[in-house]
Amino acid sequence: MERICPYLALAEDGRTVADGFDPDHRCHALTPPAALDRPRQVQLCLTEAHVRCERFAAARTAWLAASSGLPRVAPDVAFGRTRLILEPEPARRSRDEATAIGLGRPAILLAAAAAIVTTVLVLAGVSGIFGGAPDASASPTPDATPSAAASTTQQPSASAGPSVSVGPTATPPPSIASTPAATPRTYVVRSGDTLNEIAQRFGTTVAAIKAANGLTSDTINVGDVLVIP
Repeated sequence: MERICPYLALAEDGRTVADGFDPDHRCHALTPPAALDRPRQVQLCLTEAHVRCERFAAARTAWLAASSGLPRVAPDVAFGRTRLILEPEPARRSRDEATAIGLGRPAILLAAAAAIVTTVLVLAGVSGIFGGAPDASASPTPDATPSAAASTTQQPSASAGPSVSVGPTATPPPSIASTPAATPRTYVVRSGDTLNEIAQRFGTTVAAIKAANGLTSDTINVGDVLVIP
């Protein structure tokens, strides 16, 4: 028994079938031929289990009814076809695998574009690594020498403290202290003394001596005690 269902063929060529899942496969047991999903192709159409398919059974029953009484021939001739079984191409196999995991044509295109972008980025990174170190003279070196003009720090002046305003000093009035009376000098008249001589000796005058002693004349006697002003 043929493993692949004799009614499985490509949509464009009803006598050609791929030995594997192909989205272009059609079921020619129906009129018009119907599209087949992947699970049905893998589980029925591409295996010996196709003999249990209701479509195969109906088409075979109809053919047997139409050809009753005729000699029996080979199955491929019985179904009126010369089959060409093709091995799927690598590109078609990759597309079929993408379809198997649920990727449509837009998803495949996006994946291809992402692969191209990744390749370009990798090449750009390699070019940056082997392109050589950047020129060290390109960036100016900052001058680390401090400026010769050093700022002079002014020391605070000692006289910068707060000034104290001093008001006018009141001059106290002169104290009136009682001056003790000087002890009067006295002189005892001796023989030969005169008022004039006594006045010269003590640095005073005759009139002052006479006033201090209440004399009315220049006559003095030995033994008199005179107050010398």
